Amino acid sequence: MEPLVIEHKSLADIAYDAIRERILSGDFKPGDWLRQERLSQLLGVSHTPVREALDRLVANGLAERIPHKGVRVSIIDDSKIAEVYCLRLYLEPLVARLATIKIAEEQLEDLRAIVTKAEKMTSLDDMSTRRRLNREFHTMICKSCQSAILERMFEILWNGFPDWMLYEGLYRRQDSLRRRLQREIEEHRALVDAIAKRNAILAAQLSASHIEGTKEDLIEVFEISRHVLEEKQQRMGL
Repeated sequence: MEPLVIEHKSLADIAYDAIRERILSGDFKPGDWLRQERLSQLLGVSHTPVREALDRLVANGLAERIPHKGVRVSIIDDSKIAEVYCLRLYLEPLVARLATIKIAEEQLEDLRAIVTKAEKMTSLDDMSTRRRLNREFHTMICKSCQSAILERMFEILWNGFPDWMLYEGLYRRQDSLRRRLQREIEEHRALVDAIAKRNAILAAQLSASHIEGTKEDLIEVFEISRHVLEEKQQRMGL
């Protein structure tokens, strides 16, 4: 970590963004302790903004506070991943449906640009960028709904899923990598087209199908039991 260059954000916001990005990229892994003093030294800021950043990370689900021990990156288990998967099946079709009403033409162009850029990212070195673009794609659709509450729910949900582990895991499976990455591009394009046509029903259906397509990835990459996933779906009425 390099000492932070202070811009027009508060020190707490800058510290939060820096630590968050390192968690999402896998630099800080599940279970790693986020020591306030060490982070202050690494970021070149005082303890107060780091403490505020850690509180926010805990509130958003990226970290967890352990009594008498401190704060660590949230540990992800099979049950939590399955729950996040199911909650995405609830939330994101709703987001896609609302986006057909609220989205602006400039946002549609931005979404298409993200898809075009992501399509070129196929090497191992590209996986971090590909992950970031995928998250940016889905986040932009949510932002287009113009609902602060929905954005908050969306952020907490996505923070509960270690997508950096998924992309790295997919890359280790060269036999199916190209097919899976291309599937992602095709599904993203189809979703943007449905939103652009203001077809709420189709957009919701494509969003749900897109998420359901990750089930096999979760089973193969994370070695989650199919039974765990399907039992969780049943209990949540899916």
